[in-house]
Amino acid sequence: MRRVTRKIVIFVFGIALIVIYCEFLIYYVVIAQCGWWPLPNSSGPVLKALFLSDTHLLGSYRDSLFIKIRREWQMYRAFHAIIDLHYPDVVFVLGDLFDDYQQTDEQFLKDVQRYMQLFELPQDIKMHVVPGNHDIGFHPKMGYENGPQRFRKMFNVSTVQFLTIKDSHFVLLNSMAMEGDNCSLCLEARIEIDKISDMLKCSENQDQCQTQDQTPKLKYSRPILLQHFPLYRLSDEPCTEPDSAPSWEKKIKFKLKKDVLSKEATDYLVSKLKPRAAIGGHTHHGCRLHHKYSDADFWEISVPSFSWTNRPDPKYMLLSISPDAYTIHKCGLPSEITIAITAATFLFLLIYYINRRTIRMIS
Repeated sequence: MRRVTRKIVIFVFGIALIVIYCEFLIYYVVIAQCGWWPLPNSSGPVLKALFLSDTHLLGSYRDSLFIKIRREWQMYRAFHAIIDLHYPDVVFVLGDLFDDYQQTDEQFLKDVQRYMQLFELPQDIKMHVVPGNHDIGFHPKMGYENGPQRFRKMFNVSTVQFLTIKDSHFVLLNSMAMEGDNCSLCLEARIEIDKISDMLKCSENQDQCQTQDQTPKLKYSRPILLQHFPLYRLSDEPCTEPDSAPSWEKKIKFKLKKDVLSKEATDYLVSKLKPRAAIGGHTHHGCRLHHKYSDADFWEISVPSFSWTNRPDPKYMLLSISPDAYTIHKCGLPSEITIAITAATFLFLLIYYINRRTIRMIS
């Protein structure tokens, strides 16, 4: 009887250790293998920025309660392991925080509260977000009328935001406001982008200030453009990153203003902002493209989805940036297959150990 009781205790204890490792420690083990890349030849302060995209917090209509709880637990554990191990200066979330914009105001408020709990940060780390089409609809006319307004209110964001952190500049843009028509958000976006453009020109060269008594308000460096949509491209076919879309999906042509920005909107943004990098999400896959204009030469990076709902190997990105340089390190999270194989392997070893121990005791 004692032998049976001892075997049960060992088995239960072993199962507990397997659960702790596969549902908690494995995130630290995998995330610890990634880190910040240095900026050896840069001048000025270095900012450490964490980028996430397409978390797609599931709403009330999609998938079972178990799936929702599972996905939220995975993102919660992964995010807090990232913060514990990397401890960034700032966090940027590039849209599609939620999965369903067609929620009532009451449901939306509950989703926001859940999101804030899952992605809670220490007080000294600030989070900045841009809206995605799943947050407010593809265009204000296509979503609920108050979609953009309630997102703006809950997350304290505007259609276009200009941020300066450690002398590095960022332009955060609502992609759906680049539709090109006369919607209120579209007009607001153009006005704000023109203002930012004038401010950057004045800071770069005082001769370009609008008035003689105007003085530069900031130390000039080319900004980094952050939004949900990618810039204009025909498809994902040019993308060759290991986490890019599968070959069959790359052949699908993008729909302008739904999958990517239009060429007109892209040319306008580049001419006005002259970004040194553009970072977005939306496709759920990785991509790295070089854009070369007469007055701007820069790389565009697509951040893969952070959710196991959208891909088996979610990703996040670490960006070390100074006013004149930056490095990007894209990092992976444990896939569900890896977690399942790890759990099965440990379970096999546990059973093997118990059986071997039993045989020894009998002999």
